[in-house]
Amino acid sequence: MQEQSKVGCGKTRDLMKVWHNYNDRHRDAIIIKPTLDTKAGSSILSRDGIKKEVDMLISKRDNIYKIISKYILTNNLDCILVDEAQFLERRHVEQLTDIVDYLNIPVICYGLRADFKNNLFTGSHALFIFADEIEEMKTICNCLKPATRNVRFVNGKISTEGGQIAIDGENDVTYEAMCRKCQKEALKNAKKERLEK
Repeated sequence: MQEQSKVGCGKTRDLMKVWHNYNDRHRDAIIIKPTLDTKAGSSILSRDGIKKEVDMLISKRDNIYKIISKYILTNNLDCILVDEAQFLERRHVEQLTDIVDYLNIPVICYGLRADFKNNLFTGSHALFIFADEIEEMKTICNCLKPATRNVRFVNGKISTEGGQIAIDGENDVTYEAMCRKCQKEALKNAKKERLEK
């Protein structure tokens, strides 16, 4: 099982390219995503506007191993691609390892490493523990250093408040990829602005 971690550099677009590669070779790959990701409903949506329906939505209560075991009784399956894997539960990630180990179906997960407060998501933490391989997808900050932080903005202003999950594009929430130093500077400037009011 592989996990691809990234901050705002086209992880969904990369997932779509992998799906197309399987499709071009007449192989059967499916796309799944957690229901917590409400950004595009039952689809995945890349930052450049490309949209694709997912094959399965996974809720907190679902057992992915059981679902896939039933699915392969009547369908070919060569690969499972998981979008927004950071929203998975730990047990979901363990079920994905069972799919790899017992059903011999490769699983590639795409997701963010950490939230806007630099805390690991539950699914990301589990992937760091259980994934056979982790590949970080690179993007750069405005200062041209590697962007490793996910910074939340609400109504155009940097935010350190709120719950761990707020979907990009909903309720005036957006995210920007930054390097550690630029994130520190942005947070310092935001704090200074608040104190001056």
